Amino acid sequence: MSDDELEAIRKRKMQLLMERAQQPKVQEPMANGKVNPLFDSNFWQTIQQAKLAFVDFYGEWCSPCKALAPIFAELASEYAGKVFFAKVDIDQNRRTATQFSVQSVPNVIVFKNGTAIGNIPGLRRYTDYESILAQLVSPDEGSYV
Repeated sequence: MSDDELEAIRKRKMQLLMERAQQPKVQEPMANGKVNPLFDSNFWQTIQQAKLAFVDFYGEWCSPCKALAPIFAELASEYAGKVFFAKVDIDQNRRTATQFSVQSVPNVIVFKNGTAIGNIPGLRRYTDYESILAQLVSPDEGSYV
């Protein structure tokens, strides 16, 4: 191989490395930027795979739950690659709702490495959820509880 060929290979490798460095780092592979429905049948399997998850326990009949849906969708999009977002219909998935003693909705439960670490009952402002998320994904791992 000639020096020119080696130099061309080095340049291509350097360009690939620079492109990769500019791409956002994925902290949570399951965080697809969407709010994913979970069910009794797949809840634990899914949550145990997530490093950080926000799960909305809701009811179809619940007006505050309907108000939370677009907030949750926007947060899921904003925190794509960082936080897994999911929702659980308490009427269709009673076993899972009972495991967490969900008695009122909406009720957001925060999971870290498959373990519930916090509970955010009721409807909150976008900035409240965003503040909690920012603390959880920051490098210093601040606690909101």
